[in-house]
Amino acid sequence: MNKYLSHWKFIVLVYLVISHYSCGVKREALGSDDEIIVVSAMEDESDLNSILSTIFNDTLFAPEPEPYYKLKFVSPQDYNRIKNSTQIVVGAIGKDPSNPAVDLIKNLLSRNQYHNSLSGEKPIIISKDPYARNQLLMVINTPNIDKAMEYAMKNNDIIKNQYFSLFKNRQEKYLFNNARQKELENHLLNDYGWTLKIPWGYEVIIDSSEQQLFWIGREMPFRWLAVHWRDGAIVENYDSAKEFIMGFPLEYFKNIQYSAEYFKLFTTNKFNQRLAWKVNGLWESIDDTQGGPFLAYLFYDGITDKTYYIHAMVFHPGSNKVIHLQQLDLIARSFTVDN
Repeated sequence: MNKYLSHWKFIVLVYLVISHYSCGVKREALGSDDEIIVVSAMEDESDLNSILSTIFNDTLFAPEPEPYYKLKFVSPQDYNRIKNSTQIVVGAIGKDPSNPAVDLIKNLLSRNQYHNSLSGEKPIIISKDPYARNQLLMVINTPNIDKAMEYAMKNNDIIKNQYFSLFKNRQEKYLFNNARQKELENHLLNDYGWTLKIPWGYEVIIDSSEQQLFWIGREMPFRWLAVHWRDGAIVENYDSAKEFIMGFPLEYFKNIQYSAEYFKLFTTNKFNQRLAWKVNGLWESIDDTQGGPFLAYLFYDGITDKTYYIHAMVFHPGSNKVIHLQQLDLIARSFTVDN
């Protein structure tokens, strides 16, 4: 009897210890990574939409325009219900005491923050993880729309980088922290001298050392990512980069091509600290009316003395394609070479 009593005492003690420490641990924020919940009075919705559209102005043409973030407006009375969401904005224009968002903002900000923001000095304030882990809360407290628009335009990149960092952290955890195809990743490293993080669910379509092409894909929706490599530095300027890129799908995919209408080619130093050519645009089938968005990176790596082309594309007609293309971008950015 004493043996069983001691056993239950131990279980109760462990439960109490876990409960004590878990009370202070925030849970992971909830909701979609491409959705921003905006808490405001109805009369401020139009102005806040204009302010936020100035910040989150990235659009994917697929070919219909798709914003990178969707805004969902709710009333201040719903704040407690949504306060554990991933991305929240609480906003008010002016200090009308009848505006319920004004009272909410007074409770969220310190006295100094409230007066500094309402003066127009810093009308947009962002805090990290106020209620949950991996969460951003933006407060827009401005005397008028002009002050907030001016601040938003001036600090556009700083604000967007915070949101991209949050998106990247959450999506990388979703894509890479659980089931990854480590055996396939090791094969790429051992046989080709480079590798990618490959999430569960992707299947190999082509794995050819002769073609120097590795191509994977998955369904529902259809997503594809291909890596092609060639010896040496084969690109010298914009014209040679464009010529190589435009010829790639015709040579290796045969039945698709890149549309010239939305083709956008530029240099970036944000691909794993490498200088790269990045291209955004639309792919289209030569045989029928299928198509969708794609992105790609073209760069030279001095360690392996090779030029790499990483191509990603999505086919998801009538539905959101942005987040799937962004996920493919994160897979592409996981590219590393064997040092």
